[in-house]
Amino acid sequence: MYAILLGLLPAVQLTSSFPFSPFTQPERHPAQSPLNPDSDDHNPLPKPHLTRLDEDFTFDPLFHLPGISPYFDAPGFGLSHNSPLGCKVTAATYLIRHTAIYANDDEYEEYIKPFLSRLAEHRNDKSKDKTGWTGPLEFLNRWSSPIDEDHLEDITPSGAVDAVEVGTHLLARYPDLVTTVRKILADKKARTYDTAKAFVRAFPQANDIEVVRVHRSDNHSLDIIDPHKTCERFSKSPGAKEMLDFVSVYAEHVSERLKQYAPFKLRDNDVIGLQQLCGYESGINRRRSDICGVFTDAEWMAYEYAYDLKYAHMVGPLNPLSPYLGFPWLRAQEKLFERFEHEDGDGDGWPSKQRLFLAFTHREVPPFVATALGIFNSSSAAREEFPTDHINWTRAWKMSDLIPFLGHVGLERMRCDARSGMEGDFVRVISNSAPRPIPRCQHGPGGSCPGREFQEFIREGEERYGDFHGVCDEKEEER
Repeated sequence: MYAILLGLLPAVQLTSSFPFSPFTQPERHPAQSPLNPDSDDHNPLPKPHLTRLDEDFTFDPLFHLPGISPYFDAPGFGLSHNSPLGCKVTAATYLIRHTAIYANDDEYEEYIKPFLSRLAEHRNDKSKDKTGWTGPLEFLNRWSSPIDEDHLEDITPSGAVDAVEVGTHLLARYPDLVTTVRKILADKKARTYDTAKAFVRAFPQANDIEVVRVHRSDNHSLDIIDPHKTCERFSKSPGAKEMLDFVSVYAEHVSERLKQYAPFKLRDNDVIGLQQLCGYESGINRRRSDICGVFTDAEWMAYEYAYDLKYAHMVGPLNPLSPYLGFPWLRAQEKLFERFEHEDGDGDGWPSKQRLFLAFTHREVPPFVATALGIFNSSSAAREEFPTDHINWTRAWKMSDLIPFLGHVGLERMRCDARSGMEGDFVRVISNSAPRPIPRCQHGPGGSCPGREFQEFIREGEERYGDFHGVCDEKEEER
């Protein structure tokens, strides 16, 4: 059963001799240049651009850690990141997850901390017959956690650097739009605010940019950038049971494989905790963690599926609330774009000349928007199934490509002339730097959606999912 589930893939030890990026790096436009610089370190972070397979393919676990990997550009569908011939981006808006933190508090308490406690307990054991870690786990005899427990959800120093680099990427992509920025949004959490402050350091007018902290009472603005925090019916519990059901299928086999090298039996939660430490430690130190080499390719794919399964139920297509929570941002951005039909329209709180709009949020929100747009959905019912006893390899819902640290979803408004094949205004969806077409509206240049059809798409969505508070607010008798 396990061989069917995970595939008969060999264990891969990711040592310092490994070339870290599994893809070659052809010459690119500056807007597509890597966001992480080459490192002299023996374990550099992954090159963010995935363009074409190399004959010497090397599996990289950091491309398969939903929610906890360092930023990388998504592979997308092969569409150019540049504007199509004859098109110019006249405005853009982005919803951006915060940068790397030491650890999510829930994940730390449930998975990482219990393993660290068992590790410390073993080290403090003074018995004569005590055994140590051996083989691929031998480094754990000396390893220490890089997580600062007193600052779990603060951004890390390396996270601040990453934020500047992604900001630099946007500057290269939109040099004319970046200089119009005078205001950006973040919620009240320190990690989003600090990310926003670091991000704009890449902009030439950084000292003139106001970071506005959005609170619950600010004219429903929090519904737009943090809808899960204002939706009383939203819960993080959907998907938890399904995820654990699947983890129980594969983690026991991981523990069995590693038991000859471990001084104590690894529980299911220990396996998850170790896999999460690969992502968090790599992000904190800006170099790949030694823990990443402990697991086989198949075990990493199983971890990825476990969290895709959880997020599908919690923030994705299997949660009926998800499109309701994604449409407030889409509706607000469509209204923002509509204002540009009337030159320098004002009155919505944004500076009248601004044409690039940024809001910083948390890992839950880009998936809400993606679900509302359908950009990680499939037209095949079979591809959207999420069994708990085996991996659905053909699923379209893969959150590694959407919510690494600094993951983002954006909309570009383009004006195109006859050279593009179609004239007029178009809207193109961007997910982690890559164009991602809307399934029901993708016949414009570069997979974009004609502006009027995008307005109709939003109008139909508003009719179906526009009653945010009607759906989200708990009735008095339910409290």
